[in-house]
Amino acid sequence: MRRRFTSSSVGISLLAAASSMASESAALQIPTLSLRTFRAAPSSERDDDGGTAGPSPAGPSLEEASLDMPIIGLGTYKFKKGTGEISRAIGDALRAGYRHIDTAFVYGGEKTEGEIGEALSSLLSRPGRDSPPSAGGIGRSDLFLTSKQWRAYHGYEPTLRCLDLSLRRLRTDYLDLYLIHWPGPAYNTMARSRERMELSPDGPFVYAKDGHGRDELAGLRSETWRAMEDALFRGKVRSIGVSNFTVGHLESLKRTARVWPPAVNQIELHPYNPQTELVDYCRREGIAVQAYASLGRQDAGRKSWSALGGKLLERTEVADVAERHGRAPAQVLLRWATQRGLCVIPKSTDAGHMRMNLEAVSDGGGGFRLSREDMEAIDSLDQSRVDVPSSDGSGVSGSRPNEKARLCWVRDPLKMLDFD
Repeated sequence: MRRRFTSSSVGISLLAAASSMASESAALQIPTLSLRTFRAAPSSERDDDGGTAGPSPAGPSLEEASLDMPIIGLGTYKFKKGTGEISRAIGDALRAGYRHIDTAFVYGGEKTEGEIGEALSSLLSRPGRDSPPSAGGIGRSDLFLTSKQWRAYHGYEPTLRCLDLSLRRLRTDYLDLYLIHWPGPAYNTMARSRERMELSPDGPFVYAKDGHGRDELAGLRSETWRAMEDALFRGKVRSIGVSNFTVGHLESLKRTARVWPPAVNQIELHPYNPQTELVDYCRREGIAVQAYASLGRQDAGRKSWSALGGKLLERTEVADVAERHGRAPAQVLLRWATQRGLCVIPKSTDAGHMRMNLEAVSDGGGGFRLSREDMEAIDSLDQSRVDVPSSDGSGVSGSRPNEKARLCWVRDPLKMLDFD
């Protein structure tokens, strides 16, 4: 019988913590979110690599622990590889006061992790677990480093290989947070025919990689999670979570998980698509929610923006709030998210914008708060659902998710995550 480890409290409490590391923003107080995780109990048997030994059928000896994650991180999606941009951005971010970096195995054609690792190896004195502070005052233990397992590596052994590759690229022996990037299947080709998917009873799954079929996915995700649990038990990661999981995906995972809840669910979330039901579920379960695409600048095209009424940064509702506070629209959108108890990972390669993003979420000097009226004005932009007309045309029979409000994964035929 599997032994399940569950956290005793949600652990979602914001802690105002001024950075003690040398930076250009020492006056900023960047709150941290207390994640609930687990670690090997002191009596646990150690393996040859210094991690805890693999769990017995009943499970390893674990104790509950907390892990502080800065509520803002540097997003690295679509950083330009091979140009020096990544190295400059990482250096600028650390100097600005960032202590949280978010990346993924697949970013930049699988090149981003390597360039981040190279940058960190030159910025930190020793990039391993116990590295002392460098001359600039920042060591590896001062950073919160997140990466994500890619869907082509779903399954137990493939997930462990994916993690080892990420660790090697990032030049570290552990991650602070490791996420399942996507709950859906890997495809056997990128040349997918819309006509074939529409005609096939399997829909987009007609192109799924062997072993990634519609009826196999839940079991495959369970094995992926089991590998991540074992990585946690062995000390290769300090916390584990998911990304892009719906309530249904989480409920399915819960049935077989030994470690519950996931520390984090990283999801697309912005005023056009606030994901209220999913956020409420995560709060009940004790799962921290981390928002990506907070500024609405992801993969959407002109037609989507037109249908939504324009880009978020250009909406008068956002601009009016920004003007009242003497702030930039981007700062207002980030503050809207963090005042809802969410974490954010905005991408930026501009040192000035990085500083502004930190100020937007700061509880110290440079920070600000939105009023209830401000929050309601931005809440009014919600377009996550659209009405479904009744069959006789006499009215509305219900509503459905609005595909236009989904700004990310636009080329994936399963972007709406409507699969088990």
